[in-house]
Amino acid sequence: MAEIVKLNHLPKDVEVEAWWAHMQAHQMKFQYKRSKHRPMKNFMMRIEISPAREETEGFTLADWEKLAEDFIKAFDDIDLSKKTGRPSAAGTNIANSQYVVSLHRDSKSGIVHMHLDCNRIDMEGNVNDDHNIGIRATMAANEVTRQRGWVQAEQRSDENKERITLDCMNALKVMPRFSWDVYDQKLAAKGYDLKLRYDSKGVVRGYTVRKGNSIYKSSELGKGRNLMLSKIESTWRKLHPLTSNENQPHSGLSNGPIHTVIPQPKVLPKAEQPFYCLRKVNVDGHTYSIEIPDKAFNVMKAEVASFKVNNETADHIIGVALLLFASYIDAATSMSESCGGGGTSPSSGRGKDDDWEWAKRCAQMAHSMVTTPKPQIRRSRGR
Repeated sequence: MAEIVKLNHLPKDVEVEAWWAHMQAHQMKFQYKRSKHRPMKNFMMRIEISPAREETEGFTLADWEKLAEDFIKAFDDIDLSKKTGRPSAAGTNIANSQYVVSLHRDSKSGIVHMHLDCNRIDMEGNVNDDHNIGIRATMAANEVTRQRGWVQAEQRSDENKERITLDCMNALKVMPRFSWDVYDQKLAAKGYDLKLRYDSKGVVRGYTVRKGNSIYKSSELGKGRNLMLSKIESTWRKLHPLTSNENQPHSGLSNGPIHTVIPQPKVLPKAEQPFYCLRKVNVDGHTYSIEIPDKAFNVMKAEVASFKVNNETADHIIGVALLLFASYIDAATSMSESCGGGGTSPSSGRGKDDDWEWAKRCAQMAHSMVTTPKPQIRRSRGR
């Protein structure tokens, strides 16, 4: 799903997998040089170049190629030897290394960005130092933005943090109770990807928020770090203070005797609160936690049970239906395709459906997505 922007010291008319084979062969060619030093762990340098959407509006492939070349030159020219105390950090030689530059489009936000995948061994057999690669990449990005008159990376980062903080606070405001799963769903609806970090006991120990190709730690967000793990529940409570109109003080003058009136509590009918269950669905190595009312889940299972499918297919349909219920459209599509389906796409959102109707409709959509095979593309061969 990527467009190739540039290949450097690599053949064009081969399969994609063959590029890595060419890089491995080049590394083996200079094995004798590397064996003199400590073993190299990373054989590839991978860098993402992600300008703002408005800065690359109307870019052609030639424009993206020029941007990649400018970035590589700036990256190679950065000298970090004094900062790191490593002579090898004086510069890199990506310009004379095997690399692939490809253009990707983020599936959620639609933001276009480039991937630079480069061999750690340059064409002369020397190692491209990847120590402090993040610092070097940031400095190179700032140099390129300076040359082009774009907004500096630090300023762009601050703007992104302010926007994410606002969206996180709005998500907390509309949450009737604090729940990581609900928080995840609210942010996902705004195009964010919440990544929770668990300990060995399954307890959340940290999280990051991703938007497009920018990832921010919770400690970088909020005012006074009020969105970090240790403070987020307290922040939610401050947004939902307990209020009561009962027992309001009343002052006034009266010549008569003072009577103490003890207000009687009003008995209000209790609205039935739905019980929620938490379901986890694994797709492409990522675990999605989905919170769904018990009754809605039972409706979903009953609908799936009405389909004439085997148990394995039924499990797949339920997984896809749960993802649709929580609006994880991309994940639902990916899961249906991994099961051999993908011939249909999910319809529009839930509209005015309540949870039970929506659960039933998700089951029906999931059944169609999983059981309808993806159409085969026939390729004609020339003579």
